Amino acid sequence: MAMSVLAAASILTASGCAPLIVGGAAVTAGATVSTITDRRSAGAIVNDNVLEKRVSWEISQALGRDIDSHITVTAYNGKILLTGEIATEQGRRIAGKTAERSLDVASVVNELAVMENAGLMQRMGDSSLATKVRSRMVGNENVYLSQMKVVVDRDIVYLMGIVTPEENARALNVAATTSGVARVISVCDIMSAERIAQRMRDIQRENEASQTSGQGAQGEMVEPQQVY
Repeated sequence: MAMSVLAAASILTASGCAPLIVGGAAVTAGATVSTITDRRSAGAIVNDNVLEKRVSWEISQALGRDIDSHITVTAYNGKILLTGEIATEQGRRIAGKTAERSLDVASVVNELAVMENAGLMQRMGDSSLATKVRSRMVGNENVYLSQMKVVVDRDIVYLMGIVTPEENARALNVAATTSGVARVISVCDIMSAERIAQRMRDIQRENEASQTSGQGAQGEMVEPQQVY
């Protein structure tokens, strides 16, 4: 599985804003999608949680103790984002390849920086900045935090999610205009409003089928065996 990079990335500049980097292929959108529910299936949400823990462990095992690193693994709909620092370029490649080979990983965006690990103060600042960005998104009625994950490393904000081009642009603007942000990188899956609406209908049908199947299994009566 080939490693995904910021394909056809474009750098956007705006007065008073941090640089914006948009990754992924944009699809022309129609009407704006207003739903605030998660655009991943229930299975995908569970799988992402598993992926973050498993891929992190697999990378730590592959690197061993010889290569110093501080790596954050974030998963969204099977896509893996690697952020943080690692001591060598070889280690960076090992981390990326290990993530690629992991079960159920759809693609990998390797944003690891080859450098010394950031200090504790930087980590604390990143955590505070991530909270600030999320809070500003929650306060913006046109940006739905439920549609994406926000990751911050060394004052760089990364956005992951499933969004329309308009939603992506709004989220980028909110993040870029947040005090303390050095740069904003979107690795969101960008889809048209129509495609997202169809996706939500498919997820709804999948959830309903799962619930019906579960209820049937729970309500099924089994005749006890008689022993003579």
